[in-house]
Amino acid sequence: MKDMSIEVLEKNNRNFKFIASGISIEIANAIRRIILTEIPVMAVDEVIILKNDSPLYDEIIAHRLSMIPLKTDLEVYKLPRDCSCGGYGCPICQVSLTCEVTNSTNAPLDIFSGNLQSNDPKIIPVDPNIPLVKIDKNDKVIIEAYAILGLAKDHVKWQAVSNIFYRFYPQINFDNSKCAKCPDKCKVSRICPEKLYDFSSKKTPILLEDYWKTCTLCNSCQHDCPEQAINVSWKENTYIFSIESDGVLPFEAIIKKTFEIFLEKIDEFVEQLEEVEIES
Repeated sequence: MKDMSIEVLEKNNRNFKFIASGISIEIANAIRRIILTEIPVMAVDEVIILKNDSPLYDEIIAHRLSMIPLKTDLEVYKLPRDCSCGGYGCPICQVSLTCEVTNSTNAPLDIFSGNLQSNDPKIIPVDPNIPLVKIDKNDKVIIEAYAILGLAKDHVKWQAVSNIFYRFYPQINFDNSKCAKCPDKCKVSRICPEKLYDFSSKKTPILLEDYWKTCTLCNSCQHDCPEQAINVSWKENTYIFSIESDGVLPFEAIIKKTFEIFLEKIDEFVEQLEEVEIES
């Protein structure tokens, strides 16, 4: 991957799109799988319900708590299996969150993720407005919850991103000089689902300059062009990645951790190869 390069297309708190060049499809898929399943993040793993006057069963509330995305700090916390406490639960591998709400009004009261109080102000729900449960007049809910780092390959609640996918970088060669004698003016501009061909001039169609941003490589233009003026392919070893996040980790931390894990896997593989005895 020494010739790998990254070009950022879009980046904000929830979306990250970039072009990765100089990598094989195997490396691209390895990156996708690591981000999807092996980046550790915080999630509620143990719930103690001391009081529950709501109409929901304890198990339902516990499940809802576990699925609330929590902001994560990978610099401070460790996976329980890597912690010196052996995963028993300590300030280095565990965060406690409490919720104590009493409805003293005459109307039903909604309890949200923002009602959770964390013993670490950095480990809090990414959104304070996630509904948890509703209680009636004079009802009460008292909850203790404990969050730990985990991996999405063990449970989806520890998934670091909402979605990640990559696609080939499209390349379209369009010779519109062949369109002058075409009896159909212009078929491809009508059939292209992404509207990549502009025929507004009523002379010859043109291919939009930024067609690669939305082209899905469906090949409908190449197959249906009467004059065979279009050739659709893709750029070798170049992929467009799109990552959607719920905000548990900044994208910088996700990418950094991804390549740390990737290099650890390579080192482990090399070590195991060296231990293998090959019979001559």
